[in-house]
Amino acid sequence: MRKSGFIAIVGRPNAGKSTLLNLVLGSRVSIVTPKAQTTRERVLGILTEPQGQIVFIDTPGIHRAKEGGINAFMVHEAREALQGPSLVWYLVDYRSALQHEEAVLKLLEESKAPVVLLFSKGDLFANNPDKIKKLTSDLTEAAAARGIPLLDVREISALAGRGVDQLLKESWERIPEGPLHYPDEEQISDRPVRFFVAEKVREQLFLQLGDELPYSCAVQIEKFDENAKPLRIEAMIYVERESQKGMVIGKGGTKIRSIGEQARKQIEEFLGGQHVFLGLKVKVLKEWSRDAEALRRMGYNLPEPKKKKGPHASSRKSAAPRSATS
Repeated sequence: MRKSGFIAIVGRPNAGKSTLLNLVLGSRVSIVTPKAQTTRERVLGILTEPQGQIVFIDTPGIHRAKEGGINAFMVHEAREALQGPSLVWYLVDYRSALQHEEAVLKLLEESKAPVVLLFSKGDLFANNPDKIKKLTSDLTEAAAARGIPLLDVREISALAGRGVDQLLKESWERIPEGPLHYPDEEQISDRPVRFFVAEKVREQLFLQLGDELPYSCAVQIEKFDENAKPLRIEAMIYVERESQKGMVIGKGGTKIRSIGEQARKQIEEFLGGQHVFLGLKVKVLKEWSRDAEALRRMGYNLPEPKKKKGPHASSRKSAAPRSATS
């Protein structure tokens, strides 16, 4: 019998989760930028080998989020990923501290899934062993106090590939026997191609725009014509204010052309060299990142709010969500 199970990859924003997943899969399933909170949704990465299949769950960075809005959705995605995985890879940047990790520890405590604590980017603190020793001690003690089943503590570097092969080898040993969750052994994700196309555009928004603007942007694929030669893709970039629209377009359209050119190259590479026409437009959708209905229309399916008790409880039903790539 082959092995089959799930590994959730969790941690604070910008801990290196997506970089690690891409390295393990040998494919850029998750977008990666220097900015925190680039990942918004759970992304499954499927690794099928002769011994079986591991489904990795790349999660948004865990942080203290306000009620409602896109940030609450991201934390909800991370919480859902921790419901019953075979194993958790918990990434911690050595520049962090115990107080910054409290939100992650809280979710791990709720989950009770077995955890491997992974210190990433350790080369940045190679000359500061006291910092490393204290953070290791603080987190292992906190995990023990919370009843988190911590199996191992190790250092890795996803960028350099250091320690990842051994981590994967030992993780296979903890995966139970069972049938493959995804019978197509060439499949690397559960997401449709349209999702990845939208993500490639969003990646360029993060890379080419200022520090805060990309967080106010969302991307929807409006047309995906596989019969056209070249493949024709048209996408809408949503922003929250009129001033942001001008910043995305740039003077004389220079910025949006640059975003489109780089995104098209990434999409063509992802599609194995297939030629692509990519058309981009920008539209204002006021305060979309805090509007529940707008979020649902774009595929960010917020958890249903808890029902209020008493005579003043609302009976209004939310509109049905639709896919972000429909």
